[in-house]
Amino acid sequence: MRDPIRHLKDLQRWRGAKGYQGIVAGSIATDLTSLKAGLERQASRLGNAVEIWQRIIPKEIAEDTRISGLAAGVLAVITGSAATSYALDRALRGGAEGRLRAASEGRIIRVRMRIGKVTLDP
Repeated sequence: MRDPIRHLKDLQRWRGAKGYQGIVAGSIATDLTSLKAGLERQASRLGNAVEIWQRIIPKEIAEDTRISGLAAGVLAVITGSAATSYALDRALRGGAEGRLRAASEGRIIRVRMRIGKVTLDP
């Protein structure tokens, strides 16, 4: 059987890979560029929402949440459990939602929650 590394190099050469920098760099460069662009888009959409969230929501609740997006004034939040959703709902109804709205200068109008996976670990 042929050497798989040699076979990959041959394929890249045959397919006309431009700016070949080696198998690893040439193979994942496009993925990394796409990932970077996606992260930059998300960061610009969220602005300082994550910082505001961490400052206003109680730490024990915020640790079991993840902000998944901000669109049309709705902050989408994923909670790790029903208990966290309930505690977050109580905190928001207790005045945290108004403080979020004020701190974000109206960029965050309301919070939508759903239960899901909070950690990004496999």
